[in-house]
Amino acid sequence: MTTEMRHQTARKIAATAVALAATAASVAAPGTANADQSKTYAMHDCINISPNIVDMPYRPYRVIVSKYLSNTYLVIDYTSYWIGVGYDSAARLDWKNLTTGQKGTRIARNHISPPYPGTHQFQIPTAKLGPGKVKLTLSTVNSNALWAVPARSCSGVIVTP
Repeated sequence: MTTEMRHQTARKIAATAVALAATAASVAAPGTANADQSKTYAMHDCINISPNIVDMPYRPYRVIVSKYLSNTYLVIDYTSYWIGVGYDSAARLDWKNLTTGQKGTRIARNHISPPYPGTHQFQIPTAKLGPGKVKLTLSTVNSNALWAVPARSCSGVIVTP
């Protein structure tokens, strides 16, 4: 190996090391300064029949609340065991801040494809949601190729910063 080849190899190794270090730093850093830790709250009275009948009941049992920059994100999850089939879910989330009286509505539509859980995902500007206790009411219509099944409304209370 010539001296020039050694220098080229050393430069390639150094460039690779710098690139790896930069990549590692960028992966570790995003959002840490502005992201709050997620919190989980229970949803109540949410057990309903799945539109697939012979399936796990439609049961959104928790809401995961996280804040990033100026938005609050609410994720409500549920399950199905009909692998390859699943079903569609249209959800309406009504919310009311019990401290400030602020209220609003968000809509989410998605398809659950087992074996993965389904999630209703809602984004609300934090300033609009306000601080304190917030009552959530979830109303859902789940459907497959044959029919649609409205679920009973269910609720829960979260606390926002």
